[in-house]
Amino acid sequence: MRTVWHCFNTVIAVIFTVSFFTEIAAESSSVATIVDYEPLWSYDEESKWPGHHCQEGGKRQSPIDIKTSDVIPDFTKMFIKYGPLQFSGYHRVLVSGINNGHTIQFSSEGEEAIHPVVTGGPLKYLYRLEQLHFHWLSEHSINGVKFPMELHFVHVRSDLSVVEALGKRDGLAIISVFGNVQAEIDDFEPHVTEIMEYIPHLMNTGDRVSGVILDMTKLFSPNKESYYTYSGSLTSPECNEAVIWIIFDEPVYLTDAQYRQFGKIGVGRHNFRSLQKIKHHLVFTPGETRIHMPQIAVFFGDVVKLFREFFRKIGTFMSNGIKSR
Repeated sequence: MRTVWHCFNTVIAVIFTVSFFTEIAAESSSVATIVDYEPLWSYDEESKWPGHHCQEGGKRQSPIDIKTSDVIPDFTKMFIKYGPLQFSGYHRVLVSGINNGHTIQFSSEGEEAIHPVVTGGPLKYLYRLEQLHFHWLSEHSINGVKFPMELHFVHVRSDLSVVEALGKRDGLAIISVFGNVQAEIDDFEPHVTEIMEYIPHLMNTGDRVSGVILDMTKLFSPNKESYYTYSGSLTSPECNEAVIWIIFDEPVYLTDAQYRQFGKIGVGRHNFRSLQKIKHHLVFTPGETRIHMPQIAVFFGDVVKLFREFFRKIGTFMSNGIKSR
């Protein structure tokens, strides 16, 4: 049971030590039932993490620093092959929440058939939502800069079992949303207001809530057409290279007071993995979202200048020719 549980826990990128989805052993429904847990690893001792990829590294470990100058606009659909991202079922999601000693996590409850799903973009298949959890600070960085928070929506490929998904390069899909902090947000409700109602009940390891209904669309980036995507790994043991990452580049916002609540949660000093070396990572972005009108205007402006200069020189040449006669 521990082995099966551990595999599932790796899939959802946040580990307990025994099954909280007790039905996973039978590969049936995934009704969340907490049994017990005892942390087997620590963010303060990454060198001791279990798993070959965690210890020896790999070709596509996560998280990484995304350098925007190296990002590939995917005009040719080399990686982003399946049109726009399509989300279904995220408005009313039945979840249970727990402080597992590493993070605050909200897991989908009920039959897999009613779990929210995502497809499109770099995702060929449907992926069902298993859980949402938080990291503070962010795990990924952009041009060397980290955000105060990063939310991970962890999905499993719907046509695979958990164990099968772990062995596939595209077995998992993690939607990542950065969280930024504003001291005051005038005339605007912070994106995390609804979910923050439950955080005070999850301050200590082992605390849990159930029967919660969340509108997870409120936690999505305002612009779901602009994102970075690459093939990478889980950011917790056993660091399986089985994840398609989709990282929205526009953050959601929370107040300073809301962010301070996370600092009081009993999960250790921090809960993010260190940045990994860039090896076989290719980071893409949807090509059509990166064509900005100012750039197009500059381009055509340069073309007009080029033709104007060309015809000016032709006119000068012809004028000189006529004079020489």
